[in-house]
Formats: sequence, C-alpha cells, structure tokens
Amino acid sequence: MKKIFLTVLTSLALCSYGFAQDDDDEYEEDTPAASSQSSAPAQSSAPAASEAPAASASAGGEMLGFGLSLLDALDDNGVQKFYVTYKLGADMELSAIFGLYHHGETTREIKNPSGEQDLGDDYTQIQLGVGFDFTIAQMLLPISVGGEFLFSHWGEDNNQITLNAMAGIRANLVSHLYLTGKVGLGFDYFDAETGNQEDSRIDIGFKTNVILAWFFM
Repeated sequence: MKKIFLTVLTSLALCSYGFAQDDDDEYEEDTPAASSQSSAPAQSSAPAASEAPAASASAGGEMLGFGLSLLDALDDNGVQKFYVTYKLGADMELSAIFGLYHHGETTREIKNPSGEQDLGDDYTQIQLGVGFDFTIAQMLLPISVGGEFLFSHWGEDNNQITLNAMAGIRANLVSHLYLTGKVGLGFDYFDAETGNQEDSRIDIGFKTNVILAWFFM
C-alpha cells in the first residue's frame, strides 16, 4: 500500500509539473514580453515571502514556558519538580525550579480503650533551584548543554545541595510543546542532624531527566 501511495503521489507530481511546463511554453509563445515582465516581480517577491515566516517567528517567538520532570512524576516517593523557563535568546534558556510536598500528621484512633493519638510524623519537603541551557548545535534535533543548582529540604534537619551538569536533546511534539531528554554528571551533598549527631556525605554519579515543557507565551 505504501509503494502504491508513493507511486500515485509521484505520478501526480510529475503530471502537475509537466502541465505547468506546457502552460509556460504556451504563455511564452503568445506574449514573450509580457511573460518576462510578469516573471520579474515574482522573482523579486520570492525572497520577501520566504523571509516573512522567519521574521514572524522571531518577532512572536516563545518566551515563557512551564515544564514538568516526568521522571519525578513517575516516582511516588519523590518531590515533583516543576520548571518555569524564560528564553533569554534564541539559544539560551533560564529556568526556575521548584517542588513542594507536605506530609500531614497522622491521627490514630484507638478502639479499646477509645481515644485518639497524634503520631507526630508530619514533615514538609521543599526544592528550590535554577537551571540554565544553551543550544550548541542543530543536527537532527537541537543539542544543548547546561546545568542545575538545587537546594532540597527533606524535612526536619535533613538538607541536600545538588549540582548537575547535563547535555540534552529536544523534540518538538506539537506546536509549543517540547520533550527534552538529558543525561550528565551530578554532585549531591547531604547534611542531616539527629539529636546531638550530625551526618554529611557527598555522592557523585550519572543523572538523567526527561522534561515535558509547554511554552504558553
């Protein structure tokens, strides 16, 4: 079916091209002077027509977008990371990163003897950070390099500082909607206090991320 469909399209294209050539020949035979005069404006207007979409795209380009980390969304135990991205230029983007999760305090009902007990297990998790991406090449898809700096508070006196250096590839799914895959190297510094004890460590490893972003302005 695909070969038949391609054959039909090719035949139609050749027929339309041959018909256009016949019309041009007849037109040139009837009024050669008029054809030369009418072709001149068409040639001069062609560059303007080709430049118009580029100008409109740059003038009304996407400036502000909202993104979601799909990997965090699939992780039930993690804070969901959201991105608000602003385009500094055609090849540069700056993102504000934030996440919030509050685990409420559990109230336990005791049947015998009757009563209630608060377990005191409530905590709040917060993530704040900034990200930067710079497009370095345009091959099959745009290729970018960038980084992220994150401060994460996991509740009580449990904090984390993250520095990621990543490269990414972006695909345009539909108008204003993009999917970006990233891979790189990450550094995580953990600091936690429990009573009179303080623990800290540094982790280094590969990082991945998949971000779905919609530019609405």
